[in-house]
Amino acid sequence: MFKDEPGEGSGVARSFYSQLAEALLQQEPFPVSALMEAMKHLSSTSPGSSRVTARMSAGALPRVLSRSRSPRLNYEAPSFDPSSALFSGSLKRLGRRLLPAVQEMCGESRHANKVVGMLLQLPVHQVLALIASDEALRERVQEATSIIRGHEQPPLQPQLPSLGPSPLVPEDEMSAPSTSTPMLGGEPDEEDNVPLFWQPGKKGIYAPRIGKASPLRLETFRAVGRIVGLCLLHNELMPLPFCRHVIKFLLGRPILWHDLAFYDPVLYESLRQLLDPSVSRQERQTQLDSLELTFSAQLCPEEGGEVVELLRGGSTRPVTADDALEYAALYAHWRMVRSAHKALEAMRAGLRDVLPATAVEGLSAEDFRLLLNGTGDVDVATLMQYTSFNDESASSQSKIAQFKKWFWAVLERMTPRERQELLFFWTGSPVLPASEEGFAPLPSVTIRHADDQRLPAANTCISRLYLPLYSSRSILRHKLLYAIKAKNFGFV
Repeated sequence: MFKDEPGEGSGVARSFYSQLAEALLQQEPFPVSALMEAMKHLSSTSPGSSRVTARMSAGALPRVLSRSRSPRLNYEAPSFDPSSALFSGSLKRLGRRLLPAVQEMCGESRHANKVVGMLLQLPVHQVLALIASDEALRERVQEATSIIRGHEQPPLQPQLPSLGPSPLVPEDEMSAPSTSTPMLGGEPDEEDNVPLFWQPGKKGIYAPRIGKASPLRLETFRAVGRIVGLCLLHNELMPLPFCRHVIKFLLGRPILWHDLAFYDPVLYESLRQLLDPSVSRQERQTQLDSLELTFSAQLCPEEGGEVVELLRGGSTRPVTADDALEYAALYAHWRMVRSAHKALEAMRAGLRDVLPATAVEGLSAEDFRLLLNGTGDVDVATLMQYTSFNDESASSQSKIAQFKKWFWAVLERMTPRERQELLFFWTGSPVLPASEEGFAPLPSVTIRHADDQRLPAANTCISRLYLPLYSSRSILRHKLLYAIKAKNFGFV
């Protein structure tokens, strides 16, 4: 029914990212033991598998596109033949574009048509990414030719696994100490199961919680960074609102002590008063003496719960009027960055697994938040500008116009939470994108024949809401609220 509609399948992605964000932010124990058992099971059922990690370069973005969720190339794919009925017109056009480059890259030209046929089995967006990137295409051509030769001439003896470094890792990085997060391995601390994120200040704004920094926990933070990168790459929203300093760390921006205002506003205001320039030096020193502050800090349980020295010997060094600013900067840095540094590093490494640093270097923290989170408050006037109506009710224009007024009036009177739930029911995402371009496609409402017994339905893939022509505004409101609570998705 909806085949070839604009946005087909996009609602599934929006719903997935929304539900995933909700799960990550749950203040429930993190199931480290269960996940480790699952990882052990996977490793035991796939002997010989290995993992190779390489730092992403600025030119690797098309390769990410071409390999994202891509299946292994299939030797059974037919060789490319522009005259064959096995290939559609669009695949023939793609094949003609691929063939010259593949012929040049293939060591044996007789394999070129077979390689192109294997590549055309990939999703179209990945084929386009291969055409756009010589590096990504060469990698896939090498994979295809290796498969072909393997079928033509089986190896005479089994290949022993290499004990040397992976050729994918540059030589200058082999001897350098690794800066990436640890890979899964060893036994995790079974008590490292506190929630992944917490709300240090403003409600609804989150920072990573380091826990005991077990390898599995850090790998999970890295996975969160990769998911964030995928959302940015594919222009998808994910309602995972991070504190300002987290975003700045992901972007590689310097974190200033004033960013503490977005992390712990009460603490920030207390420190700001200590640095008030209108207060004389003597008054400030008197105030500091009464507080008996030293260059140390008591972290809250979510930050580790320990007393730390802000600098060497800091527990015995009193804060004076002359170094109060240094104290504020060190204190803020410890609370925001040092206490969760491994988690932040893992998230940034995950982001850069998907997007090179150059892809986000022009973004401010506000830009990043809007691209990832959209606008949290569902503004009815903005939604009204984006939305179109389709009439399938065969009713008079005056009745349709009245029904539209009812619809927007009902939305105006909903609570912010109800509007978010309606938008999620309608589009698969509980937030509005930062601009019209963020919708794929734009939301629409189809008005169907009058039926006060039928509930609204939605197809999130095409952001379409289906409403029977209800006989009153109160029935419309009741049915909408019931549908969004019951999650009545469907193609009816």
